[in-house]
Amino acid sequence: MQNLVELSGVGTMKKRYLEQLQRHLLLRGMITHQSAEKMLKVSPVTVRRLFREMAEKHLAIRFHGGIRSVDDGRTGVIGIPEREITESAEKDLLARRAATEFDPDGLNMIHGGTTTRRIAKYLTAGTYLLDSVLIAAELSRMYPGGDGPEVLLTAGQLDIKAGFLYGTKAQEIIRSYCAEVFVTGVRGLDRNGLLETDDHTVGIMRAMMESSRRTIVIADHRKFGRKGICRLCGWDKVDLLITAETPENAEEIRFLKQAGVKIELVPLNNHN
Repeated sequence: MQNLVELSGVGTMKKRYLEQLQRHLLLRGMITHQSAEKMLKVSPVTVRRLFREMAEKHLAIRFHGGIRSVDDGRTGVIGIPEREITESAEKDLLARRAATEFDPDGLNMIHGGTTTRRIAKYLTAGTYLLDSVLIAAELSRMYPGGDGPEVLLTAGQLDIKAGFLYGTKAQEIIRSYCAEVFVTGVRGLDRNGLLETDDHTVGIMRAMMESSRRTIVIADHRKFGRKGICRLCGWDKVDLLITAETPENAEEIRFLKQAGVKIELVPLNNHN
């Protein structure tokens, strides 16, 4: 899959349409001609051209009536509800390990995701700036009496599907703080660094990285080799990667360690 940001000779509107279609595929897995016309507010002819270009660039697979995501067995699109139960035990182990990295006396930042959402159960004290309404809601349920950690939320526009806040206002709020630790999950990673789904996610995550002394990434073993349409950063911006080693990602972990990436491996019990 070729990253959209690397495409050359693409007009502004056309690039925007392609980004919208790829984001939809990342979240839903497929889209029909009719749905694309309504979403993009364009003609059937334009949709056919966009679908054809995506197929030619191996960004999607065409079928009668629409396109679907490219699925090579490792990079298949998984909807948010299904991601909540995929590799559940592994995600929980990673979240628990990541929670030990927070500074109890300073400000910490967390970017919302299906893995970082699990950190909530391990937060008992400290101060946290969140872009995730889901993590905030989880903490509210855990501490109905008002005790527990101090929680700050960014402003901004709500991504209803992903449950986090983004946009210019959110980035302004984030940059007004100085944090000790930033913990985040990620869409995918490769030998060059981290990959994400879209520009507004990248904008929020970069703001948090730039406003924190340390950046810690947690990634389950399936994130190795998983595609994302936007490059978030190189490994030089990551202070610690918390992951699990399996036969599928062992070679990549060895490469990253040799390249100087600091990696903490969490043991998995009864992993097949």
